[in-house]
Amino acid sequence: MVRLVGFACSYCGLPVRLAGDHRHPGYVVVDQLTFTRPRGDGLPNLGVLHRFCNRVSQTRRPDGGRILRRAWLGWATDQFEASRCERRYGTRHYERLGLHPSRVRTLGLYRKYWQIRKMRCASRAYNYYSG
Repeated sequence: MVRLVGFACSYCGLPVRLAGDHRHPGYVVVDQLTFTRPRGDGLPNLGVLHRFCNRVSQTRRPDGGRILRRAWLGWATDQFEASRCERRYGTRHYERLGLHPSRVRTLGLYRKYWQIRKMRCASRAYNYYSG
């Protein structure tokens, strides 16, 4: 495990967490990368991932870019740090970043709130994992 210090997640690019609770969304997982091209030398395509990023990458959802991936990780980390049950912030609920379209008056307002929430969560993830 000591050799993994300084490695970044292959999915979102932020450093992985090596110590602490193994249920933490940022805890390190080594897994076969299914979202990249296979290697040509026949060796397995292994990579270092956050626990949450590994689960998200296996859902086969359309890729939303690095900022959105970091926002999803930031939102899941905030929910974990607030001691919320994993069923409430798991892969079913991360896409909306905790926003509910039915609670916002108009679609335009929902999009605005979602953009603000996305940037907040992405910056929180960057500060939490890089700091």
